[in-house]
Amino acid sequence: MINIKKILKKKAVSNGVWLYLMQIFNTIIPILTLPYVTRVLGSSQFGIFSIALNLLGYYQVVVEYGFGMSATRKVVLLEKNNKKINKIFTCVLCSRIFLFTLCCLMTLLFYIFNPDRGVENICLIVLMIGLIGNCFQLNWLFQGLQQMKFISIVSILSRTISVILIFLFIKKPEDLYLYCFLYSSSQFINGILAIAVSKIKFSLKIVKITIDDVKNELKEGWYVFTTQLSSKVFGAIGITFLGMFASTSEVGIYSAINKIPNMIIFAWTPISQVLYPISSKKMKESYEIGIDFVKKMQIFFVPIAFFGAILLSFFSKYIIEIAFGEEYVKYFYWAIPLFAWLVVSINNNFWGIQALLGSGHDKEYSKCFQIGVVCTMVSNFVLIYFFKGNGACIAPLLSEIILGVFLYKELRKLKNGE
Repeated sequence: MINIKKILKKKAVSNGVWLYLMQIFNTIIPILTLPYVTRVLGSSQFGIFSIALNLLGYYQVVVEYGFGMSATRKVVLLEKNNKKINKIFTCVLCSRIFLFTLCCLMTLLFYIFNPDRGVENICLIVLMIGLIGNCFQLNWLFQGLQQMKFISIVSILSRTISVILIFLFIKKPEDLYLYCFLYSSSQFINGILAIAVSKIKFSLKIVKITIDDVKNELKEGWYVFTTQLSSKVFGAIGITFLGMFASTSEVGIYSAINKIPNMIIFAWTPISQVLYPISSKKMKESYEIGIDFVKKMQIFFVPIAFFGAILLSFFSKYIIEIAFGEEYVKYFYWAIPLFAWLVVSINNNFWGIQALLGSGHDKEYSKCFQIGVVCTMVSNFVLIYFFKGNGACIAPLLSEIILGVFLYKELRKLKNGE
């Protein structure tokens, strides 16, 4: 007979449960707030917010700098060596503060050279409050220690505070700036609480380091950073180009519809995060054992994503009408290629994150993205320039397929010992 208590006590299962609790919560929150916000702000104001949030997303990638993978892997292999963990924490924190400063300078330049985008500029500045929270974000530490319970509780608490305030105070389109502030407050609170919990639970503290230590930390995270930046381009360049070539209303409609597959990705993210440390450990035992594990997980999860995407595509018109209202439903068909992108993206996670990154082939993984991102930018630019939103919904699928081809070729090379 299966011993449920014994299973739940296993770290991988326990982490999975807490990650899913956090991700379910993070999925439910947009389901509750997004229909409200899209209707209250309207497609045009929501489009302005989406453009600013999209720019902030690039900054978040810069500040996070791939530490979610590179630092996590280091913590996994340290076997709870507090002295070394404190050094990694200090290096990551100093690196992120440095990168945050660079983002502030970039925002100032954007403000100077785009004075006609006053509303978008102010929204971006307000949203950067959340970027401060990203500096203190410690998901990489809790994931590496396989103690996701604490960061999950912190995330749930901060999101709860934010969503309550949104429903209380966002009442009309003119509340755009306030919405930006309340939206970013969740990340800020999350970062502060994460530091407090880690200090109490793990006695985390800042230790003395050198500039060379920071340089080495940045160097070790470089390939993952460039990969994640490329990944951000894959997912966000559509809104970037739409902001250049289409109306704010069209940007708002596309952004709202695109939230649906992104919310489903939230459901997949904890699985990926739980699998990654396991994949890394098995890859350390031997590459063959690791690849065998990745293939088994791929065969199980990808078909589930495939059939789910078909079902969602069939009911996409009704889902969008219920979620966002009549102003958005006329473009319901944009969701169909985005659901197809979802399936290809999950499949690529196994080839890229679990197989290449898990086995320490950061350089090969990054190379695939560098080639793929060029194709992504070209395809998005051309399709959006000529077809606006119609092109924006097709470009992510095309880009992800191109990426998959390169990832598959790289794995074949490793298998053949090239």
